[in-house]
Amino acid sequence: MKQTELILQAIKGLLKQHKLNYSHVAAHLDLSESSVKRSFSQGQISLSRLIKICEMMDLELVDLLQVIQNQSSDIIQLTEKQEKLMVSDVKLLLVTVCVCNHWTFKQIHQTYQIEEAELVNVLLRLDRTDLIELKPNNQIKLKISPHFHWIENGPIQKFFEQNIQQDFWQSQFINPGEIRLLVNGMLSKKSNELMQKHINRLKQQFSQLSEQDKTLKLEQRHGTTLVIGMRPWELTLFADLRRQQDLKKYS
Repeated sequence: MKQTELILQAIKGLLKQHKLNYSHVAAHLDLSESSVKRSFSQGQISLSRLIKICEMMDLELVDLLQVIQNQSSDIIQLTEKQEKLMVSDVKLLLVTVCVCNHWTFKQIHQTYQIEEAELVNVLLRLDRTDLIELKPNNQIKLKISPHFHWIENGPIQKFFEQNIQQDFWQSQFINPGEIRLLVNGMLSKKSNELMQKHINRLKQQFSQLSEQDKTLKLEQRHGTTLVIGMRPWELTLFADLRRQQDLKKYS
């Protein structure tokens, strides 16, 4: 694949990941949407525009280069069929989460009730999905990109969302390492978009710290979940008291 194609593939993947489309790019570059589409289709995007597109996603050019370096061999996303398979088998899903967090064969076996032979079989199944490469002596080589993510509203995301509602929130968030924040106010669309950029930057920082900490001993790392949700919303109890329903549109 040519260098230009690699760059465009990486940019398109990142835009999709950040829920941005050609119209967003056009507005940010002060161009028409047709001009942006033409630039992408012809592979003619200047360095200055690449930098500006990266800025839209709170990324630097070096982040784009890292994605390009990884995308040729490392996978960014599983197929829906693969995700469905994982949520149908709790041990397969557990081992998947472990290897994505850089656990070794020994650490998985010593921590969870999975015997060695069964664990080898599970890892071989993951090997066939190209998520990992199972090497001699049960060494695990992770083959995912640092930008790997589950399918938006896919089987695994839905599985975790269901269990977040049932399990994660069953806490007062007063123990060490725990925090819960709730803030309510009225924001313009522009301020909402700015907040979403800050939230995406926080997500990126979380991922970077997780990647940085992978070299630490397992005893020094703890499974940690960050859940952030924001949307234009009014408590139903309040909305029911409005004189007129559904007249105010988000704009």
